Amino acid sequence: MHRSVSGLGFAMRRFRAKLFYRDGTSVFSVLAVPDFRNLWIGQMISMLGDAVAYNTMLFAIIRMADDAGKGSGSVIGLLAVIGALPTLVLGLVAGTVADRANRKHMMIIADLMRGFITLAYLFVDEWDKVWIFFVVSVSSSVVSAFFYPARTALVPMILNKKELLAANAFGQLTHTLSFVVGAALAGILVGWADATAPAFIIDSLSFFVSAYFITRISISGRVTRQGAMQAAQASLNTLGSALDSIWNTARAMAGELVVGVRYTLTDTIMRGVLISFLAMMLGLGAANVTFVPLLVNELGMNEAGIGPIRFSQTAGIILSSMAISTLAARYRARNLIGLGMLAFGVTTVLVAVTRSYSLMIVVLFLVGLTISPPQIIAATLMQQHVPQEKLGRASGAQNTIVNVANIASMGAAGYLMDPIGARSVFAWAGVIIFLAGIVSWWALRDVDDSPQPAAQASEEMRLSELAPEGLAGE
Repeated sequence: MHRSVSGLGFAMRRFRAKLFYRDGTSVFSVLAVPDFRNLWIGQMISMLGDAVAYNTMLFAIIRMADDAGKGSGSVIGLLAVIGALPTLVLGLVAGTVADRANRKHMMIIADLMRGFITLAYLFVDEWDKVWIFFVVSVSSSVVSAFFYPARTALVPMILNKKELLAANAFGQLTHTLSFVVGAALAGILVGWADATAPAFIIDSLSFFVSAYFITRISISGRVTRQGAMQAAQASLNTLGSALDSIWNTARAMAGELVVGVRYTLTDTIMRGVLISFLAMMLGLGAANVTFVPLLVNELGMNEAGIGPIRFSQTAGIILSSMAISTLAARYRARNLIGLGMLAFGVTTVLVAVTRSYSLMIVVLFLVGLTISPPQIIAATLMQQHVPQEKLGRASGAQNTIVNVANIASMGAAGYLMDPIGARSVFAWAGVIIFLAGIVSWWALRDVDDSPQPAAQASEEMRLSELAPEGLAGE
């Protein structure tokens, strides 16, 4: 009995260590950093609101299309493409702005603007008003294009490099959990209560709450540029010098934009990560667009059924994220990202061929196991490698280029969904993601990030210290 109890205690300690530690850093210790905690709370609430509104919008389009005798696939695909275009067009500029402006202030202004913009969703109550979804989505995406590079560049200013893996892993979990809860809430609102307005009100309020928590961040979020500050001060002397400053600033930003693109394309790590996710988004964009139509139109799922589906996927993500620190200490990022994408492609194909709701819950658990690790490893690799003064531009350049593939994939999926069906489109998306794993493994071949034996030994020693006394000798 003593042995079994001791063994159970060790298993629980090891479980907690895997769940709450990343690269030797406790997730809770990351949350103990006041600035990061405020950022995390605001983003968690904002992402929850986004998830409720996004899923409600998809359900509403499918229902209104059925009532009007129309196909919903092309509309959903076009909506996804239109919503992603601002990031493509403005991503590079936004990243450059994030390297020059007060990043915290950028985020606050963006949240306030999005809070008011999303209220316009409330006006859509019939098929002839679906165009409002397009206008609001584009407007919100324009603002978001400036928000996300600022957020990406702000995190390394709050935390040290050792804490970034924990922060990214926890951020991924938060994003997923928020999306799951939001999707479940949207399903209940539409499937059971037959209501859409509460979802859009929640989304609007979530942006204002996020802005409040960002104001509580103590750091300014601005990279010091002494020369730029002196030039800005001098420009206040006369109107003529002010006009000269505007012109010079525009030229300087254009030059910095070029620097960001050049750095992204020539740096070994940035280029490898870029090629990897460029290839993956060719498939993932299509999968994202067709997932809900696949469940509702072809699997016959009621909107309320989205909750268990998403919770199952989240369980897989949580389990896979528990192994991130151990895997990162033992294997190269190239192998983790490449093999992760291969497995993700296989599970995506399984989703396409599954025809039972109960079996779909199991398959989505497998998807969750594979979808998160490549993204966490790649994000950490980029944040640890890119100099702080270039991170905004590099992130903006990468997001912009990757969005080209994302938009092309979503557009193709929307065009093909009605004639060949969401199931076929989803299957091809899985094949493309699988091929992206091969491309990723090749693209990251020159990245030298071999695991350090000392780090691995330290991880094993820390876990052994959590074991009950005498266990090793039994």
